[in-house]
Amino acid sequence: MKTLQTLIVGSIIWGLANSATAQQDPHAGHKGDQHPVVEIPLHNAAPRIELDIRRDKMSGYNLHINFDRFELESPRYANDTSEQFLEGHAHLYINGKKIQRVYGPDLHLPDKLFKPGFNQITVTLNAHDHSTWSRGGKRILATLFIQLDKRELILHRFSTSPIGQGSGIDLPSR
Repeated sequence: MKTLQTLIVGSIIWGLANSATAQQDPHAGHKGDQHPVVEIPLHNAAPRIELDIRRDKMSGYNLHINFDRFELESPRYANDTSEQFLEGHAHLYINGKKIQRVYGPDLHLPDKLFKPGFNQITVTLNAHDHSTWSRGGKRILATLFIQLDKRELILHRFSTSPIGQGSGIDLPSR
């Protein structure tokens, strides 16, 4: 019985010590592709994002990320912009799997990243610490649903913050 109590107390102490250490890790609190979410301050306009994709003449596909109110850049240039703009990088997901970080608006995607038929491409806008920017509790992201064997590649587009959505500061609804 004494050994069991010692194991329980030791496990609790170990768990508390590790949770304190984990809080210092900027990636703590996310599992797999779920990065922590950071709410955009109300004095900043929410970034807007949309995606477009075309078949490449040689092979694969060319993805274009159309965005505004956001500085998409390498962490090397972090904090080189005015506080009026949010900055960071993007994360590219294909069929729910994180593929890579993105530091520019155009990417070539090789065929090997896709399965035959229906595929989903999602891009999230992230801060330099990898947390995902959000407004009103919604992650800032865009998604394309594509069908590789169809003439019209794009089946559906989705964005939590589309470019065509007004101008000015987007405040959360009351």
